[in-house]
Amino acid sequence: MYKHLVVILLSVFAFQANSFAQEDSIFVPEHLIGFTGGINMVSVFSEGPLTYTDRAGNYIVSSPYLFRNIGGLSYKYISGKNVGLLVELTYNQKGGYNEFMFDKSGNVTDSILFNHQLDYAEIAFLTNVRLGKKHSKINLYLGPHAAYLLKQNLILLEDIYGKDYTTGTNLNFEFGIDIGGGYSFHFNKGEIELRFLYNHDFTNIFDEKTVNNFSFNQNQVYSVSLSYYYKFSKK
Repeated sequence: MYKHLVVILLSVFAFQANSFAQEDSIFVPEHLIGFTGGINMVSVFSEGPLTYTDRAGNYIVSSPYLFRNIGGLSYKYISGKNVGLLVELTYNQKGGYNEFMFDKSGNVTDSILFNHQLDYAEIAFLTNVRLGKKHSKINLYLGPHAAYLLKQNLILLEDIYGKDYTTGTNLNFEFGIDIGGGYSFHFNKGEIELRFLYNHDFTNIFDEKTVNNFSFNQNQVYSVSLSYYYKFSKK
């Protein structure tokens, strides 16, 4: 009797395993294309705190962060049931507050706070791990990005008393990493996703110790975006 029971249980297990294998084997890759738009909370990452007060000790700005925008085109390739690739080409506004400690000739000066707005054309390649049910999923993202500086605006926030400072950076290319997650709602023709990403550059905005004493001064961005994807092939 026990032998028959073991045979039955093994047969059921084998049938279920075969069913799961067939389900995975018949998964048809999905292609989705869409657009994304959102808000960036940006700052400059450096090893030293900035001086946010003027000579009288009054605060020049009320927050160490700037709020800017992001928008562009998105493409998702879902290669398996729970994994895919997200490729995005965006107009990504970064920057933040920074400070001068040296003038254009390299002479030491008093600290001068400035607002540096940097706009990039950026492409990102992110691995997408998808967890959840048919109509709603949690998405995890990780991957590199590369960007080219399109324009910049440097705004001095203090009196420079006749000193001459650089008007911007000449480092046009940057690369870094994105990590984050999102929640998506799925329907027959596509999906809508609310996403949160942390974007960090590994390249400096200015060459080290040229405008101040900092060895690194890098863009960092916390973004909240809403994306819509249209599915043009499906299971």
